[in-house]
Amino acid sequence: MGRGILWLLYGLLFLLIRAFLVAGMLREFTRAEIEGTRRRIRLEQERPEEAISSEQVVLDHVEALLQQVERAVSWTFGDKVKALFWNGGAELAAWRLIHDAERLAANAMATPHLKARLQRALGDLSELPPARRAVWRKPLEEALRHANGEARATLSAFLADLYEARDERFMLVLKLQNLMTFMVLVGLLIGLALAVAGYGPILLAGAVGGLLSRMARLYRERETPDYGLSWATVFPASLFGALSAWAGLHLVAILQSQRIFSLEALGTLSQLLIPPIALQKDTVPLLALGALFGLSERLLDRMVEKTEELWKKQEEEEGAKKKGEEESQTGTGPGAIAARRFQLQVELEERKLPEELPRAAPPSPRGEG
Repeated sequence: MGRGILWLLYGLLFLLIRAFLVAGMLREFTRAEIEGTRRRIRLEQERPEEAISSEQVVLDHVEALLQQVERAVSWTFGDKVKALFWNGGAELAAWRLIHDAERLAANAMATPHLKARLQRALGDLSELPPARRAVWRKPLEEALRHANGEARATLSAFLADLYEARDERFMLVLKLQNLMTFMVLVGLLIGLALAVAGYGPILLAGAVGGLLSRMARLYRERETPDYGLSWATVFPASLFGALSAWAGLHLVAILQSQRIFSLEALGTLSQLLIPPIALQKDTVPLLALGALFGLSERLLDRMVEKTEELWKKQEEEEGAKKKGEEESQTGTGPGAIAARRFQLQVELEERKLPEELPRAAPPSPRGEG
């Protein structure tokens, strides 16, 4: 029961880290972006205090959008509790509204800032697909040369395409986050059931191996995903390592029982894997092998592939052997056909032999005396 509580604590820790280190970070970043967008839009006006009526209408709409975003990404005590079930929808909606506010602000942008934003837009073309990139290059260059009301419309339309591409990437990351969360929760339920059944030491050894593998990879990798996806790949490593250890050891036991290969140092795995498994001297090699399965993510996959190849080869050999036996019994096999052909050839030679022997000469007639 103690091992089951450990897995429950693991799940609770996962939810807390996801809520405060991923959702909380994105929430604070979004709120900072709101304030930064508000100040940037005011600075991009030529004379904010002397804005004409049309410009003021645009600024009022922009401010209304930003206030709506602030309400959507508030971070009160109630929001922190709800973050335990966070899915990123509020952040995605907030960024869409921020992008709409920036597009609206382009219609009231002063000419120097408009030219600078168009130049930046030419640099942002690399974020678009090649087809859209080719469509927008010439209109942006033309808008940069004139920098008039039509240029503002061109910039606003381009920003719609640009922000749509960015929002799609953000949405993809959020989908991966939610998919990973679902896989972790399902894995926790399976791990909890296995721990209660008595496989706790094996799961613990695999979890240690999975954690070591992920730590080593973090030191080797120079780039990490954005929007908290790195947490979604680091945190489940121990869980997946634990499940890989359990599955890998049982696969080795099956291969050992079929005498495909032997691990004499470990003894009979099918007997050692009978739960409950205790932490004792005899199980140390078994736990070391479990940690190896957790450490090497590809080890289990390679063993499964090799096992499938071996079983397929055995089936082909058994099928060929069975077919040969059937053909030998019915006389349709290659050996039976060759024997029958040889027998017919011998019979034909025996028939030709009397015909080819020389005939005896007839006796000569004798005269009477």
